[in-house]
Amino acid sequence: MNQGFLEQESKRVNEAVRKTLFRSFFAYVCIIAVLYFLLMDSFDLNDPSSREVLFYLVIASGIMLLAVFVGFFKSRRAVTNGKNLILPYGENTKEAVAELIDQEASEGKIQVEEYIYEFAEGKKPYGEKIVLMPSYLLLCGNKNKITVIPRDKIYWIVAQVGQKGGSFRVQLLIFTEKKIFNMVGVDIEHVVGIADKIYQYIPNVFSDYDPFILSYELEKVFAKDRAEFLKFYENEKMKKDKSINE
Repeated sequence: MNQGFLEQESKRVNEAVRKTLFRSFFAYVCIIAVLYFLLMDSFDLNDPSSREVLFYLVIASGIMLLAVFVGFFKSRRAVTNGKNLILPYGENTKEAVAELIDQEASEGKIQVEEYIYEFAEGKKPYGEKIVLMPSYLLLCGNKNKITVIPRDKIYWIVAQVGQKGGSFRVQLLIFTEKKIFNMVGVDIEHVVGIADKIYQYIPNVFSDYDPFILSYELEKVFAKDRAEFLKFYENEKMKKDKSINE
């Protein structure tokens, strides 16, 4: 039986989760081993303070083992029937949306499928990725959750570059009917390239403006006055449609 797109995506994330859990547990064991060899000469079970330290180490180790066990248990099998989908617009059941996504993928209708991070040739990609299909835009997280946005709910997609929160970063912003979704990247050219690929299927209504300036301004407008944003969007869309028809 052929696996659907969503099942394959779930397995990919589960594999990444297991690797992260294993590396975290291995790092924890190494730290405990180093502490043991550094403190073994000064450790005395007859000393109350030493017993207290040992007690907390046992508790911490138990919590770590439990977390690893739960993580491996949760990632033992792929999520099916769209149970891991997040539908912010609630346009249909998860099962129905999952069926449509798998159908479009099986028919080769994936238009854009890109990881938010760029990877060297030969290196296996991991982490978040964005997938564009005729019906939906999928934001695939690294915790086996996929946000599904209907195409007709999307206003604008832009690669935003600049200072935010004190650090320089690039992110992909998706302006939609309800909210602004974002995916944070690292490589500027790569994220800009993702936006350019999407523009082949979702026209850039604000292509006449500097995206790096406009994105911050429209974020403020969107948060303060959604109606004002929509008015600006509709005016620009009307201009674009008019120029195409002329």
